Amino acid sequence: MNDRLRRRAPPDAAALQCIAEARREAPTRAERALEAILNGLADGALEGEFRREWVCGEWILDFYFPAVRLAIEVDGGYHRATLQLSRDLHKAAALDAAGVTLVRLKNQEVFGDRERLVAKLREAWRASCRRARA
Repeated sequence: MNDRLRRRAPPDAAALQCIAEARREAPTRAERALEAILNGLADGALEGEFRREWVCGEWILDFYFPAVRLAIEVDGGYHRATLQLSRDLHKAAALDAAGVTLVRLKNQEVFGDRERLVAKLREAWRASCRRARA
């Protein structure tokens, strides 16, 4: 098998926590924008309801709402690369198997039409709530 396609062993839990902490302290421009949007929705109703760069198994989630098991990933341009697409599919399958609803947002969506973004987030929230009740 090609070495580039071979799955690397995931870092141990302590290493993942260190990586998550570093990422929390240096968010991307899109992650900062989305955090501001989330904190501003419904006059701040979601403030404190989500975690940034949350470790979930062998993965780090950009945003995670533990009460409804909803994860939000903000995908920059490198997510179009074949290897990253493969990793993203594996991550999505693993999260689904763990009962976590995942919504992926492209940077352009975060910076684009706010109404469309909020509608997508609300639909993901509703889907996650339905799944949590099932």
